[in-house]
Amino acid sequence: MTIADFSDQLFDWQDRLFDNSNGRLEFSGNTWTSLWPGTGKPGLWVTSSSRMAALYTLIVREEEIHITQRARDTHGRDEDMDLVIPPVFNGCTRLLNAEDQKVARDLYWEAVCGEEASDWLKVEQLLQQSIAKNPFVGEPHLVLAQVYLNMERYGEAQMQAEEGLRLLLEWGSSWDKRMPWEGWVSWGRAMLTKATDKDWPHTSFGILSLGLVK
Repeated sequence: MTIADFSDQLFDWQDRLFDNSNGRLEFSGNTWTSLWPGTGKPGLWVTSSSRMAALYTLIVREEEIHITQRARDTHGRDEDMDLVIPPVFNGCTRLLNAEDQKVARDLYWEAVCGEEASDWLKVEQLLQQSIAKNPFVGEPHLVLAQVYLNMERYGEAQMQAEEGLRLLLEWGSSWDKRMPWEGWVSWGRAMLTKATDKDWPHTSFGILSLGLVK
C-alpha cells in the first residue's frame, strides 16, 4: 500500500517539502514554505519504492516457506493468506540506484522541456539515456515513441509505445503527474495504433484530433 500511495501521490513538490534532493526519500527536511505545486517534475520516490518492493519479496518468500511448513505440521490445513507480488521492478526483484533515479528524471525533463525539443536526434538520445538509467517507468518510452513517429520510424515507435503502456498498466498511476494516468494510457494507445498503421499526422489539427478512449 505504501508503494501504491507513493506512486499515486508524490511529485516534485514533496521532494521540496522534505529536502529530498538525494532521492533517498528519508523525510529529513522541513521546508514547509515550499509553494505548491512546485515545478511539476516527476518525484524522486522510485528508488525508495524499489527497496520496499525487494523487501516485500523477501517477506513473501519467508511466508511461503512458513505456510508450507505449517501445512505439513497441521496435516494439510489451508492458510487463509494470499500474498501477491506486484509486477513492478521486474516482479519486485530489481533495485534502482538513487543517483540513477535523479539523473534519469533530469534527462527526461530536459528532453520534454529543454530548448532542444525540436532536435529529434538530441531528444532521442536524452530519452534513451533516461530509460537506461531508470527502465521502470513508462512515460519516457511514450515520449520516445512520439519522437520516432515524428521521424516516421514506425517500428521503433511501436516498440516504445508497447513498452510504455506495459509499464503504465503495471503501475496503475502516472510517474509524470502533469497528466493523469488515464491521459497517458489514452495517448499511448493512440500512438500505438498510428505506429501499427504507419500513419502519423503531419499537421497540428491532425495531432489535435488523435483523441482515443478505449
